[in-house]
Amino acid sequence: HLSIRRQRQMCIRDRALRDPLTGLHNRRYLFEAGPGLLERVHRNQCIACVALLDLDHFKLLNDTYGHQAGDQVLRRFAALLRETLRKSDILCRYGGEEFVAVMPDIDSDHAHEVLARLLQALQQLPPEPGRRRVPNGSFSAGLAMFPRHGTTLEKLLLRCAVQMGARG
Repeated sequence: HLSIRRQRQMCIRDRALRDPLTGLHNRRYLFEAGPGLLERVHRNQCIACVALLDLDHFKLLNDTYGHQAGDQVLRRFAALLRETLRKSDILCRYGGEEFVAVMPDIDSDHAHEVLARLLQALQQLPPEPGRRRVPNGSFSAGLAMFPRHGTTLEKLLLRCAVQMGARG
């Protein structure tokens, strides 16, 4: 009985830390797991990169094609994130159309390459069979390096957001 109870508790905990629409971890998980990952990176005297990704013109897409289409885009983008980034990276849905990736042991050049591959994959996604054609879109991204741009997740995310704001 104890193992069944433990399995249920783990299942409930996992649901509390995942975004139900995309299957990615959520913001709560990011702030639970992210600091520990950064601490390990610091202890091993390594670097890490934090990326904040924001789907462009998402409100317009929702208004034009409907919320079902918006949900479809979010699910497909989350799947691309899982396919493009490494299993060692923390991937989270941060907000409505915002996502965060915490990538240990990667420098900014390689992080830019990963994001370029992700953007290319997003723009080349074939339409889903049997679904209404929805534009694939694009995303804006801000990058911050640990420890150069900050030593806490909050500071790194703020740097990403400021970087994105400077472009807009």
